[in-house]
Amino acid sequence: MKKIILLLSLICTIALTQSCFEAKAGTVELVSSEEAADIIKSQSAQLVDVRSKEQFEAGHIEGAINIPVDSENLNEIIAGLNVKEPVLVYCNGGRQSAQCAKILEDKGFIKIFDLDGGLSKWTTSGREIVLKTNE
Repeated sequence: MKKIILLLSLICTIALTQSCFEAKAGTVELVSSEEAADIIKSQSAQLVDVRSKEQFEAGHIEGAINIPVDSENLNEIIAGLNVKEPVLVYCNGGRQSAQCAKILEDKGFIKIFDLDGGLSKWTTSGREIVLKTNE
């Protein structure tokens, strides 16, 4: 009897723990720089920088694509993303990426991650960015 109770407790614990680490479909999950780095590596997320083209060119996270949230053709650009694959959005501090994350959620994207504190926290956490090189 003790073994059955122990086994059931273990199963419940694993189920609860697992659900805490998975984003719910259609919701936006705010993630730290460390979590974002793990997501980029392990989930091959579509990495989207929502800042202006000039800001993006000045420095961005490696592998990011630039989709300025204030772009006139934002909907057309977003249509080029895969709604079934995870998306991680970021800006400088979090305001613009939150706006874009809401748009992605409304468009039916399944897993949306928003980098808490944006590129600012990413760099202060010691993580690297791609800087524009003079060619």
